[in-house]
Amino acid sequence: MLCGTSQLYAVGNMSLALLSVLWLIIQTQAIAIKQTPELELYEVVRPKKLHILHKREIQNNQTENGKEERYEPELQYQITLNGEEVVLHLQKSKHLLRPDYTEIYYSPTGEEITTSPQNMEHCYYNGHILNEKDSVASISTCNGLRGYFTHHDQRYMIKPLKSTDQEEHAVLTYNQEEIDLANHTCGVRSVGRKQGHIRTSRSLNIPEQEDFLQAEKYIDLLLVLDNAFYNMYKGNLTLIRSFVFDVMNLLNVIYNTIDVRVALVGMEIWSDDDKIKVVPNTGDTFHNFLNWHRSNLGKMRIHDHAQLLSGNGFSNGRVGMAASNSLCSSASVAVIEAKKKNNVALVGVMSHELGHVLGMPDVPYYTKCPSGSCVMNQYLSSKFPKDFSTSCRSHFKKYILSQKPKCLLQAPIPKNIITKPVCGNQLLELGEDCDCGFSKECSNPCCEAMTCKLKSEADCRGDTLNHIM
Repeated sequence: MLCGTSQLYAVGNMSLALLSVLWLIIQTQAIAIKQTPELELYEVVRPKKLHILHKREIQNNQTENGKEERYEPELQYQITLNGEEVVLHLQKSKHLLRPDYTEIYYSPTGEEITTSPQNMEHCYYNGHILNEKDSVASISTCNGLRGYFTHHDQRYMIKPLKSTDQEEHAVLTYNQEEIDLANHTCGVRSVGRKQGHIRTSRSLNIPEQEDFLQAEKYIDLLLVLDNAFYNMYKGNLTLIRSFVFDVMNLLNVIYNTIDVRVALVGMEIWSDDDKIKVVPNTGDTFHNFLNWHRSNLGKMRIHDHAQLLSGNGFSNGRVGMAASNSLCSSASVAVIEAKKKNNVALVGVMSHELGHVLGMPDVPYYTKCPSGSCVMNQYLSSKFPKDFSTSCRSHFKKYILSQKPKCLLQAPIPKNIITKPVCGNQLLELGEDCDCGFSKECSNPCCEAMTCKLKSEADCRGDTLNHIM
């Protein structure tokens, strides 16, 4: 049945009936299907790209090497949602990945492999519904529009049904009751300033305090993915990156509200086996990860905070644990349950645990925030938590003025890191024409899996390079 249409009565004239049905389809542009466990009805929409760039903006849309960016700095798309025309206003996310972002994974024999992706395209945007103050949007435009937005207090996911941004897309409505995390909580460990070796600076006078509070703040985040998380995606590194980068984009929607930018400095993927014991007891897993982090800190990429995303479930309703007041220290770690492929629910837990690291306590469940769900609510929910309460903002201010974690003020700086290209890691690196994974998983008929070079067949002379993001 067509959504939003009245029953069509027989009129005796077959041509007239067919024309009526066609008119109804054009008017509604929506199709309802059966409800799924986490997402319910969807509409089929055709986004219309609105041209908003001026000439001077196009000229500035270049990389540091002078090459023109494929993805524009600002975009607008008009869609018809439930019969209403809405415009998604999007701006390219800043500092999503560190310029020297690297990945570590392990061969089946346990050999550590470090790669530095060279040609990953930045197609991640944050924004809102035009003229709707409290709405949010976190969208990837890599191959069509994919992501999350809110409209009139309703949460939606959009994903392409085809491969371009102006063809048919499905807009799905979240079913809150199905994925609510009510009664799920987190744990907090107080590691202590002495144990954590927090890097601080001298005491600040009043003008310096104001400068510190007003300055843009940056957190370099290292993500560690356990073996269960890796296996949840059947070892497909492209899918893992896409999911993680979507999560990072959402995380920045939240932390931009307190002028904090969170940049992903790297991922370590335990592709062969876990490097610690990951057990159902959250506290045990936390301490195992903390000890591993401290033992390996000297050979890791420099970072301000590390989170373990686990595809295993934790017990007793716990979904995460973090070391409070620990940023810029060796104790700045958290463990997160990530056993479901739900980026909105996951970013709710990640942002909550990071809040503890920044000195914020849990707030009572009845605490009010403009979006209806506070980041630091004592009971975690899958509803997107865009806001920090007044008390949490106050605790954050006190934390940064008392602890003065100087890593917060260090903006990402490009570094010249050279790593050996690895054929088969599904990353397009220097010297490679393509990289479709190892022979068994390669699905690109034009890519030679063993050499990462394009085949010479005539049909393979076009644009066959694989895009990571």
